[in-house]
Amino acid sequence: MSLPSEPRNWTKDGFLISTDKSIISVKALNAVFAQEFLYWAAAMPDEVLQTMVDASFCFGLYKIRQQGDTAAQNGDSVHPDSLQQIGFARLATDYVTFAYLTDVYVLPEYQGLGLGGWIIDCIDEVMDPLPYLRWFTLRTAVPKSKEAYEKRLGMSVLDQGDVTKGAVMMGKKGRGNYV
Repeated sequence: MSLPSEPRNWTKDGFLISTDKSIISVKALNAVFAQEFLYWAAAMPDEVLQTMVDASFCFGLYKIRQQGDTAAQNGDSVHPDSLQQIGFARLATDYVTFAYLTDVYVLPEYQGLGLGGWIIDCIDEVMDPLPYLRWFTLRTAVPKSKEAYEKRLGMSVLDQGDVTKGAVMMGKKGRGNYV
């Protein structure tokens, strides 16, 4: 069992979360990556960002513009023109044994509506059933986010371990690490 190969959609109160990568606007994503509130990322060439999206399991968060559209309300065959991309999250993953959650955001003007918690819940809904998942990790420097990940995903801070007492989490900052 692995992450779903077919796109998943969730709708709530005029918003849509979808794992359909074909409706992600790389231009909109890049515009957000250039903003200060997304302090851990930076804009990059569109083709590089497209490669990143293609190689990841992504969750797009959208405001549904045409609320009278029944299909859009149900999350079925939503036309991209009826959507405003307002949030995002992605998993760098092999789809079976590990996943690293990154680039989670909700545009500032949509924060405080419960959308960040909702996207985390949708992520948990696809991750929790994976029987061969070894590690689901992330990195955060925001106390409120840490609390949300603990509560909603059951995550905990990984101690700086002593390798003589067992496995330790290790990493190396790359040139694209801004924090």
